[in-house]
Amino acid sequence: MKTITFLLFFLFPVIFDKTCTKSGNHFPYEEISVFRLGCEVLLENPEPLKNKNIGVITNQTGITSDGRHIVDEMVSKGLKVVRIFSPEHGIRGDEHYPDRDPITGIQVVSLYGAKIKPSADDLRGIDVLVYDIQDVGARFYTYTSTLRYCMEAAVESKVKFIVCDRPIVINPNYVDGFMLDDKYSSFVGSVPVPVCYGMTAGELSLYLNNRLLNSQLELTVIEMKGYTRESDYLSLNLKWIKPSPSMFFPSTALCYAATCFLEGTNVSEGRGTEKPFEYAGAPWIDGEKLAEKMNSYGLSGVEFQAVSFIPSEKISAYPPKFLGKKCNGIFINVTDKLKFEPVKCGVVLIHTLFNLFSQFEFTQKNFIDKLAGTDRLRRAVIDGKSVTEIFSMWDTELRNFKSEREGFLIYK
Repeated sequence: MKTITFLLFFLFPVIFDKTCTKSGNHFPYEEISVFRLGCEVLLENPEPLKNKNIGVITNQTGITSDGRHIVDEMVSKGLKVVRIFSPEHGIRGDEHYPDRDPITGIQVVSLYGAKIKPSADDLRGIDVLVYDIQDVGARFYTYTSTLRYCMEAAVESKVKFIVCDRPIVINPNYVDGFMLDDKYSSFVGSVPVPVCYGMTAGELSLYLNNRLLNSQLELTVIEMKGYTRESDYLSLNLKWIKPSPSMFFPSTALCYAATCFLEGTNVSEGRGTEKPFEYAGAPWIDGEKLAEKMNSYGLSGVEFQAVSFIPSEKISAYPPKFLGKKCNGIFINVTDKLKFEPVKCGVVLIHTLFNLFSQFEFTQKNFIDKLAGTDRLRRAVIDGKSVTEIFSMWDTELRNFKSEREGFLIYK
C-alpha cells in the first residue's frame, strides 16, 4: 500500500500505464518527441519529495539537460536535502572529498576509500535516497558498486530509494563478457552481471533489488521520457560532463570496456594523454606490428592505427603509466559503435600483447582477475587458448543472463 500511495502523488497529465516488475516500480509514459532525463521528470513534479528528509547520491554528472545540478535544483525548490553521498572522484568530480558541498554547504559523506557503503548513522533521519549518476555501462566502473551498496544500506535502514534514470552512452543492446565470480568480487566489480550488461541505472537497480535484495527495497525508478533502446546518446544533445576525470568524451566510454583491462597489466591505457582508453601502448611495443595483428582479426566496427604518445599529465588519483616517456601502440578507432564489441576487443588486445611482446606482464597481484570478474581470462591467455575459445567460455552464462535481463528492461 505504501508503494501505491507513493505512486498516486506522482501522476502526470499524460497517458499512464502502471507497470510492476517483481522487484520494484517504474513509471512509463507515452512516446513523445521531447526527451527528459529522470531527474528532470522528478524535478518537474517533486511532490514525492515534499516534507521529506532527502539524501542524494550523486556527483558532477547529476545534472539536467541544460547543466543544472540536481542538488542545486532541489534546494532552489525548497526541498530538504540533508545529506549528499558522493562516489569515487568526489561530489563535483575534482578528486576532492570535502565534508560539505562547496556550493550548497550541505553535509557530504564520501563513499570511496575507507567507507564504500552508508552506515546506519549516515542514514538516520533520512526518509528517501535519490540516486542520480551517469555511468558508462561497464561493470568495473565503480558507480555500479556504489549503487549496490547504497541499495543494501537503504534496505537495512528502511529508507525509500529513488533512481533518476539516465541514458546508456554505449550501445544499449550490447551485452558481453564473463559474469562476475563471487570469489573475485571487489569495488571494481560487485554486481552479478557481465562486463557490459546493457542496462540503464534504473534497469540495473530493478535487477539488483530482485537478484540480491529479495525485492525488499522500496524502490522507484523515475523513467526518462522519449527514450528507447534505439536512442543514440549523441542525438539527445546532452551536456557532456566527464563522469570521471579521464572519461573525456562519449567516445572514451566506447573503448573503456576494452582497454580498462590494461589496468591489470604493464601497458598504458592512455591515461595522461588526450585520448585515455582510446590509446594503448608502452615504450617497448612496436605499434605497427600491434596494429597489423589487431586488424587481422577483422573485429567489427573498429580499426586500429599505429600511434605514439607521451603520458604527460596526472589528471586523477591514478598516476599514468610511463609518465613523460614515449609510448608506442595503437589508437582504437571505433567506426561503428553499434557493431563494435569492446569486451571482445579487450580480450583480443590482451591476447595479442601477451603473444607478441615478451615484456608484457599481468601486474598488481593479478588485478586483471577483478576486472574480468574471474581468473579464467588470464589463465586462458597463459595456457595458449585462442580468442575464439576464450569467447566461447562465457557463452552459456551470458545466454542465461540475457534471458533473465529481459524481465527488468524498461525501454524497448
